[in-house]
Amino acid sequence: MSFVQEEENESHFNNEEVWPKPYGWESYSFGLIRKHFACKAYARDQTKPLPTLQDWQLFRSLYSEMVDNKHIFRDDPVPPTMGYTLADTGGPPPYYAKHSADGRGRGLFASRDIKKGELAHDGTYSDVIFPDAMSWRRFIFSLPRNRACDMIDWTWTQKLEENGKHRIFAAINISILLNGEKDEKNVNINPDSSTSSKFYATRDIKK
Repeated sequence: MSFVQEEENESHFNNEEVWPKPYGWESYSFGLIRKHFACKAYARDQTKPLPTLQDWQLFRSLYSEMVDNKHIFRDDPVPPTMGYTLADTGGPPPYYAKHSADGRGRGLFASRDIKKGELAHDGTYSDVIFPDAMSWRRFIFSLPRNRACDMIDWTWTQKLEENGKHRIFAAINISILLNGEKDEKNVNINPDSSTSSKFYATRDIKK
């Protein structure tokens, strides 16, 4: 992917509305799409609200419409604002979303003590896959600007098997607010391998 280095320009469009597609959007790179929506400025805002149930429902309906009309989101008693039903427990995952007290924005926090080795997140249940870059572009350009920036930054690529090809992933529930950590000593949940979507506690985590 190519990343555009130029400064973003402010737009006169409403950030809570769908912006008009630019000419040639079908071939826009990840970086150019992020620049088009001025997502750098949005990302710096550490006060942006947590996604609402209506936001998650919008993401899901547009995924079905723009990406895969055969995909069925399970009738889960746990709403996306709380995650999803974690098979090991029959309830939501052991975390909840809120703004951090130190001003670093949105994130996930333990809702109870979690033991080392315990399954904390199962992406095989909650993740969605985009079959190709064009379906991802259609999805992103169908979203209101702020939601588009959210989903752009919540997208990642991953292999499902060691010698497989990279696929485009996202999650449409609060599990996507799981923050990355550059300093390994601060990491407290991780997958077993780069191809796994199941995250286990790497140490005991206190609520």
